[in-house]
Amino acid sequence: MFRARAVIFHERLGWAATVRDGWETDRYDWHEDPVYVVTADAEHRLTGSLRVLPTTGETMLRTEFAGFFDEPVDVESPTVWECTRFCVHPCTGPDACHEKLVSTELLIGLCRLCLSSGVEQVVGIYDEAMTRIYNRIGWSPVPLARSRPEIGKLLVGIWDVSAEALEVMTRRVALHDYNFDPGEVRSPLLSVVT
Repeated sequence: MFRARAVIFHERLGWAATVRDGWETDRYDWHEDPVYVVTADAEHRLTGSLRVLPTTGETMLRTEFAGFFDEPVDVESPTVWECTRFCVHPCTGPDACHEKLVSTELLIGLCRLCLSSGVEQVVGIYDEAMTRIYNRIGWSPVPLARSRPEIGKLLVGIWDVSAEALEVMTRRVALHDYNFDPGEVRSPLLSVVT
């Protein structure tokens, strides 16, 4: 997971992310008790990952991303978590991975985790281009703020967690042909780092 983050965020996107020994990690991974949702293919290779943090502690929105917006966007509640480091991993192996499937599996896993943990909303920063993908997947955020133009086309959004959203995503992934049996939608794995 951390190696894939190094490839995506540091090498491909050119972020000033800290990479040591091929791993991209930050202080949130080591000091803020994150929870990770990961997906894997049939051969148990990781295909995607994301990180969530309670908004009652330190968050990237409150610190690293605070200067991206004209007005500070600060969401803090025990029932709202921040999602960061959403990452579809580079494909490996003979079968091509399906980015839409991996993205959907990650969001299904996030929604399931939140429903089972009493989390009512998820807040995160996303590129405006992701709006149509979230719409297709069936779990769209409500935009709260837009970044300053010189930063890019970034938005802060909030996703409402619900059984209905989970049902829509699960139904939509089963309707698409991802070259696998739709009856075998993989369930994302959950991992907690302490």
